[in-house]
Amino acid sequence: METQTVASPEKAPAAAPAASGDPGLAVLEPFFADLEKRLDALLEARLDAVEARRRQAEREALLNRFAAEHPDFRGLAENGALEAQKRANALLDDVGAYFAHHLAAERQARDAAVADARREGAAAAEAGLMEKLRTKGLARTLGAATATPDRGRGPDPDLAAPEKFGGIHAVLAARLAARRQSAGA
Repeated sequence: METQTVASPEKAPAAAPAASGDPGLAVLEPFFADLEKRLDALLEARLDAVEARRRQAEREALLNRFAAEHPDFRGLAENGALEAQKRANALLDDVGAYFAHHLAAERQARDAAVADARREGAAAAEAGLMEKLRTKGLARTLGAATATPDRGRGPDPDLAAPEKFGGIHAVLAARLAARRQSAGA
């Protein structure tokens, strides 16, 4: 028995392009090839346009969602704050300009708080220094008043050993009474 092999359509060798034996078809082949190239370019351009519209719609949806999550976004866009940020930095888009605006506002608030704290610290330090100087000046004045008449005599014996005269409080009270009496009070 003889077996016949029948070639299936999947295994059939690919048919070679028909060599046009007709000279009329040979003239049309470059036209069809050019038409096919133009059709491919047109399809590619249309697909690119559809993809660009899809990306734009997706971007607008994301931007609307962002605006819903950040209520001040639309207001900043309308008053020109975002445009000012984008002019200052050409790499920013609307969302980047929004965050740059908020960072700048936070930086200004922080700088103002630091400046206020510095002013308050300087005022407190100045007040403390003035109080110290007044206290030292008062101490010098009090010390100079008691030291001036006694300059040539040396240390006071009643202050050198106040316990002999009833203690420091008794010595100071006696001095005060003597000053008042000499002043005529």
